Amino acid sequence: MTAGESLWQCPKCGAHLLRKNLSHSCGDHSVEKFLRGKSEHGRRLFAEFAAMVARCGPHHVAPAKTRVAFQALVRFASVNRVGDDSIDVHFVLPRRLTSPRFRKIEHLANCYVHHLRLSGDAEFDAELKSWLLASYHEYGEREWLRPARS
Repeated sequence: MTAGESLWQCPKCGAHLLRKNLSHSCGDHSVEKFLRGKSEHGRRLFAEFAAMVARCGPHHVAPAKTRVAFQALVRFASVNRVGDDSIDVHFVLPRRLTSPRFRKIEHLANCYVHHLRLSGDAEFDAELKSWLLASYHEYGEREWLRPARS
């Protein structure tokens, strides 16, 4: 089953949501609009992050006015800002990670939002890949809500 098979699609904007009529940024948003006017370096960093997310598994790209999120069953990662020399991203996990690479970690309800700034190829490493993969499965596919197998 792909992520999109079990999701409801908003008839107005096409957003994919876990349940009918969930709150979302309904509007005419696109990756192209989000990246309009951004530097070539910033656009390349965005593309590299999006490619790393794509290797995690089937997902939807969920652009909004102020960010581009990536969604399995729920949104698990996002590019929040594209600057001239870096991008600001976050990913969500039901557990807190520790690393000096995180700019900020927010504890929201039952999850932790890990914020990073990425500025070069060296930062797209095995550690980032493992974090995104964990976020995709644990949070994006909602594995953390399923009963543990014995």
